[in-house]
Amino acid sequence: MSTEHAIEDSIDKAATTVGSVWPVHSFVTANPLSGFEDMPFSEAVTQAADLVGGRGYPSPETFEAALEGGQIDPAALDAELADRGYEGDPEALLERMDAGVESAGAGDDAETDAADTDAARVDRVLTKWLSAFLDEGQAHWPMPDREDGFYNAFRSMAAYDGQIPDDGVVSDLPESPVETIEAAVASYPESQWVPIFEEQLAALPGWTGFIKQRAADGGEWQSAHPISLDGYLAARLALLDAFGVDIAPSTGSKSDEAEAADELADAFLSAWEASYRDEVVDRVAAESEALDTSDATGRPDAQLVFCIDTRSEVIRRHIEATGDYETHGYAGFFGIPMEYRGYDAEVAVDACPPIVDPQHRVTEVPTDRDTEATRDRWSRLREAAGEAIESLKTNPATAFGFVESAGSGYGLALAARTLVPGRVSDLLGTADDAVPDNHEFCDQVVHHQHSYAGDLPVGLTDDEKVEYAANAFGLMGWEEFGRLVVFTGHASETANNPYDSSLDCGACAGHPGGPNARVLAAICNDETVKAELRDRGFDIPEDTVFVAGEHNTTTDEIELYDGDVPESHAEDLDQLRADLAVAREHAAAERAETMGAGGSAASSPPTMTMYGTRSVWASR
Repeated sequence: MSTEHAIEDSIDKAATTVGSVWPVHSFVTANPLSGFEDMPFSEAVTQAADLVGGRGYPSPETFEAALEGGQIDPAALDAELADRGYEGDPEALLERMDAGVESAGAGDDAETDAADTDAARVDRVLTKWLSAFLDEGQAHWPMPDREDGFYNAFRSMAAYDGQIPDDGVVSDLPESPVETIEAAVASYPESQWVPIFEEQLAALPGWTGFIKQRAADGGEWQSAHPISLDGYLAARLALLDAFGVDIAPSTGSKSDEAEAADELADAFLSAWEASYRDEVVDRVAAESEALDTSDATGRPDAQLVFCIDTRSEVIRRHIEATGDYETHGYAGFFGIPMEYRGYDAEVAVDACPPIVDPQHRVTEVPTDRDTEATRDRWSRLREAAGEAIESLKTNPATAFGFVESAGSGYGLALAARTLVPGRVSDLLGTADDAVPDNHEFCDQVVHHQHSYAGDLPVGLTDDEKVEYAANAFGLMGWEEFGRLVVFTGHASETANNPYDSSLDCGACAGHPGGPNARVLAAICNDETVKAELRDRGFDIPEDTVFVAGEHNTTTDEIELYDGDVPESHAEDLDQLRADLAVAREHAAAERAETMGAGGSAASSPPTMTMYGTRSVWASR
C-alpha cells in the first residue's frame, strides 16, 4: 500500500470515532459518541474518556444516593460484584471507587497543565479559520478562495495571520493536504497514525463532527465550498508544527486504582440498570393483564397519532383521560421520506431522519389568491424593514449614527422582553396571527407529477401512497378507525436560542413535523388509497376523516389543520378542540407539580404558570 493510501486509510479508521453534528438551522440531536457504539460498553467508555475527556460512569456519590434510595437492588448488586470477584460492604467499595477516581483525576490535571497551553492556542486559531470558511451567508465580507476548498483557502491566507508564531511553516505548505499530513507524521511509525489522527479529530469534536456530516451529506454549501477531514487534519497538523506542539499520541494508561474504580463503577451501574429493567418489566406485565381483563369500549371518537417523542407522553395521557380517545405513536416524519419546499421558501429541506435519503419532492402551491396576496404583502413589509435595518447597521457611513439613534429603542425592547416577556410574546403572537399560515392558502403537491426536481420525483404514485399508509397502520397495530384520525406532527417555540431547531422534530431532520402530517392525511383521504387499504384488511369506515395537526411541545397546544374537513364532522372537530384545551390544562398542572411550581399554579392558570415563560430569554 502506498503512503498516500495508508494515510487515507488511517484517517478513515480514525474518523469512525467522530460523531456527526448537523448545522444549527436544522440541528439534530445525536449521540456525540456514536462512533463507539460497536464496542463493548466498558471499552467504549475508556477510549472515549481518553479522547474527549470526562468520565463515563456516575460518581460514587450518585451510586450511594441510588443505593440508599432503593434504586439499586442489593441482591442485584451482590451478583454483579461477585461476577467481578469483589466481596464486602458496598459502602467500603464505594470509598475505594472514590479513591481511584481521585487518583485518575490528579494524573489528568497534571498532563493538562503541562501540555495544553499551546494546543489551546492552536484550537483558537483553527476555530477562527473554520468559522470564516464555514460561514453560510451571514458574513458581509466572506473569506476569499473558499471555492478552492478549506485546505487551499487556509494555505493561501494563513501566512497573513499574526497569531501564528512561525509563519514560515504555513506559508510554504504543499499543494496536497495528504503531503502535509505525510510530512507531519513521517517520524512516527504507521501503527501510531490512527491514534494521532483520533486525538487530533477529538480535539475539536464539534467542528470535526460537522465537517464529517457536511462532507457525507453534500449539499449546496459543500459543493460551493468543499471541506474534508483530510484538509482539516492537514491545517491542524501544520498549526501544531508552527506552535511547536508534540503530536505523539498519549499512552492512555491508567493506574491500578483507576482501573479498579472503573470496574467497580461498571458493577454498580449494571446492577442499577438491572434493578430498573426488572421494575419496568413487572409494571408493563401488570398493566397488560389489566388491559386484557378490561371491557372493550367500542369505536373511539377520535384517534391521534403523535411522534414517539418523550415530550408528547404527558399530553397523550391527558387526552386519553379527557374523552373516548386513543393515541398512537409513530416516527414523526410519518414514514414519508421526502424533501420539502414550503411556499416562498428559499431552499428545500429534508423532512426525514438524517440516516434516510429523501425519495420524493413535495412542494406547496397556493390555492387561495386573496389569502396569498395578504401573506405576500406582510412578507414584503417584513423583508423590506429587515433589509433597511441591516443596511443601516452594516453601511460604514450610517452604522455609528444608526446605533446612537436606535440604541434607546433597542434598550426599551430589551427591557420589555426581560421584564414583561409574556406581554411581548402576546403582542408578537397577535402580529403573527395577522399573517396567514401556509396551510391556510396552500395545498401540497402530493400526487405524482411525472417530473423530477433534481434526482427526486415530484409527488408520490398511487402505489407509493398505499404502501406508506399501509406501513403506518400495520406498524402501529391499527385495528379500528374512529370518525376522526389526527396525524399530529410536532414543533417547538423558543426565544433567544440558536439551537431552537434541535427542539423541533428530529425525525424530520430538525424541522417541524406538520408538513409530513399533512402529506399522510392527504394520502389517507384519497378514495383510491382507502379502497386499496380495505382490500389489504384495514376496515376504514366511510365516515372516517383523516386530519393533520401540529403539537407545540413547548406549550402543549395542538393546532388542527382542518380546512378540508367536511361539515358532517364539524361537531366532532369542535368537541375534540374543546377536549384538547382541557387536556392541555391538566398536562400543565401535572408539569407544574412535577417541576415544583404547584404553589404558583394555585393563583394562576396552570398553562400560564408553565408556559408563560416560553419567551423569557434566559429560560431556554
